[in-house]
Amino acid sequence: MLFNSFAFIFVFLPLTWIAATAAQRLGGVRLEQAAICVASLVFYAMWDVRYVPILLGSIGANFWLGRRILQAQARHDNRAAGRWLAAGVAFNLLVLGFFKYAYFIASNLAAAWDASPPFAPIVLPLAISFVTFQKIAYLVDCRDGTVLRHDALNYLFFVSFFPQLIAGPIVHHRPLIAQVDRKANPLFAEPAARAAALFFFATGLFKKVVLADSLARYATPVFELARQSEPSSAGAWQATLAYTLQLYFDFSGYSDMAIGLALFFGFRLPINFSSPYQAASLIDFWRHWHMTLSAFLRDYLYIPLGGNRAGSLQRYRNLLITMLLAGLWHGAGWTFIIWGAAHGALLLVNHAWRALLDSTPLLGAIWRASPRVLHVGVTFACVALAWVVFRAHDLTTAGRIYTALLPSGPWEAPGWPQWPHPGGLFESFLAAREPAGWLWIGLGLAIVWAMPNTARLVAYDPTPNAPWRGRVGLAVGLLTGLAFWAALKWMAVQPPTEFLYFNF
Repeated sequence: MLFNSFAFIFVFLPLTWIAATAAQRLGGVRLEQAAICVASLVFYAMWDVRYVPILLGSIGANFWLGRRILQAQARHDNRAAGRWLAAGVAFNLLVLGFFKYAYFIASNLAAAWDASPPFAPIVLPLAISFVTFQKIAYLVDCRDGTVLRHDALNYLFFVSFFPQLIAGPIVHHRPLIAQVDRKANPLFAEPAARAAALFFFATGLFKKVVLADSLARYATPVFELARQSEPSSAGAWQATLAYTLQLYFDFSGYSDMAIGLALFFGFRLPINFSSPYQAASLIDFWRHWHMTLSAFLRDYLYIPLGGNRAGSLQRYRNLLITMLLAGLWHGAGWTFIIWGAAHGALLLVNHAWRALLDSTPLLGAIWRASPRVLHVGVTFACVALAWVVFRAHDLTTAGRIYTALLPSGPWEAPGWPQWPHPGGLFESFLAAREPAGWLWIGLGLAIVWAMPNTARLVAYDPTPNAPWRGRVGLAVGLLTGLAFWAALKWMAVQPPTEFLYFNF
């Protein structure tokens, strides 16, 4: 079931809220938790019920492993806790590896021997990548003693809570479970939080349905064409910029909707995006793009590898390893590995450039005095060009797009197919053809470069159980209504599409 579907908005969500509210009044917060867990499993089963036992089996195994780690820690047996942690990490990575990477490895080995893969591609269980990282973080936190006392229901709620189940944000156990206490959580008695929840959900829905899906009309045809032949320069540039914006609005929209849905039930989720395309460097970009993944990679991979504690060469090695694994996490394919390597190399250049500026005062002064728009533009260009290989079906497709980005002929775009659109006043603007594509790209760039992000507009604080200080006024209410109206108008004439990160 998709957040951007009428069935979710007008059937599943109201019924879940009614069931959770009734359960809380009849049996307290424990029964409410149970009701939300049941609804979350139904939500997951709507995609493919066959994978519910796998999800529940993995949840049960990780809860059991976590208890073993906590018991060993209570006995001050760090060696046993470490062994159980290693077993838990290995278990989760093996499950992830089987579903996500087994066919990739087998097909590459078969290709090396000029043979066919020994088995067909395995259908990837929804949310396996996000859930795996979340469960590994839980096991590490058990070993480090940073989890709250909890039982099986708390853990089931932590993993299966439907707003963040499919595509994040990646949540830690302690901050989410700490909010279950109704006496300590101020959101349960804060009407303004519900208004903010509607704003987050509406703006996220608008980003996905209106912006991301419209931009896809100018990215998808060109990338599909490039699987067979080289597109024109105009088409390649338009597709590159359109996908750069599509991916942001698609995943940022999901993350906003997840925050809104959690707020609606009285819980805070972490912010996943903070205007990343306004970043003035690649280092800054990764501090604001998919922030919970960046934090996970930093805390559970980069720092354990040694971080920057052993000098520049070790830092560069650790950065490159971290980004390679970040690319591989996104998908089992050489395109993702190359994308991760590219970002690793760009981060190395960024760190080396900063070191040069620090050691050369005159050059540093000139660079710092240069306009910020130059830094943002260079960073955005690097990110956009790297997205080409991330989006491409294979390396050959990516190569054709990159070749087309170098102008070598007349500035001609391919013929654009006509797509469904709401019609009326904006019919020509919405039609999938080249001039309209540049208008959509211009609108997207204006939003990501000039407008504050959703969290900043309402002063959203993700700190668990902190007093609510969010700003919700008339302007936010008008924006909420306008975003809902536009999104529902689009949804009425086009079928719902999956979020891009469902595939990762």
